[in-house]
Amino acid sequence: MAENPVPATPTDPAAPRVSEPRPDEVDAVLALADRAQAADGHPPLSDQTRVVLARGRQRWWGVVREADGSVSGAAVLAPEGGEDSGSVLELVVDPEARRAGRGAALADAAAVRERGLESTTSVWAHGMLPGSDALARRHGLEPVRELRRMRLPHEALADLPQPQLADGVALRGFVPGRDEQAWLDANAAAFADHPEQGGLTRADLEDRMAEDWFEAEGLLLAVREEDDALLGFHWTKVEPQAGPGPRVGEVYAVGVTPAAQGLGLGRALTLAGLHRMAGQGVDVVDLYVDADNAAAVRLYESLGFGLFAADAQHRRP
Repeated sequence: MAENPVPATPTDPAAPRVSEPRPDEVDAVLALADRAQAADGHPPLSDQTRVVLARGRQRWWGVVREADGSVSGAAVLAPEGGEDSGSVLELVVDPEARRAGRGAALADAAAVRERGLESTTSVWAHGMLPGSDALARRHGLEPVRELRRMRLPHEALADLPQPQLADGVALRGFVPGRDEQAWLDANAAAFADHPEQGGLTRADLEDRMAEDWFEAEGLLLAVREEDDALLGFHWTKVEPQAGPGPRVGEVYAVGVTPAAQGLGLGRALTLAGLHRMAGQGVDVVDLYVDADNAAAVRLYESLGFGLFAADAQHRRP
């Protein structure tokens, strides 16, 4: 964050004040994030940050409270990967309480907390909402990564080709109690250069398996028929329907191990998961992909995905 951060407690008595949250305010912060997502169409907190917060493993967090005690803003500083990794900061402000200095106050408070770790801290601007880039630059941060949100419309979802698997490869669902370590090993190998996904731990996996959207059969595994060795996977995500609007499925993660590269598994696994979600009645399917992953972007575009939104990660130059 900022090299010369301003105090966490503003000198202007009318300015928003950042307070240390109580443990029982986790639910309030998560509910705030849900309200912001409903209003903006973009989640302000990543799944990993939500898990870290629910487990009390955040490195720092702060909230802005209103006169009635309700939480109108929150900031969470979480490990970017493992415990020895850098930190990632995410902010959320209630849609009804924006443009009144709450976001700036939260960013300033986080800057004070992280004054010794500026070079390892990044900030995500989910949806690249107005003001987020200016706030990041105020603290000397510049965009270094673009994460695209791509969407497959309903008409394309209804007209997908069937997946074609290489000889000797089969698809099956994840089996809880048996496949955890094999999946963790495959995930770490497939995403060795991806700090968020590649750094998932057994506890992270179990936390996701406890979510109401998790279905073991929705975590598709590509295995070698002769020995059941895990070659790749497509983790699909379909949230329970909540309120009006289209039902959205998500290509949560597609990974292929280095040993299985060249078998066409990326396309086959993606198609298999899309067909599964179509059978569950989703209207559209979203996915997230790094803008500089040209091969993946081309694959998804060839299947009918188009750019829907984007997130930006900021760091100190």
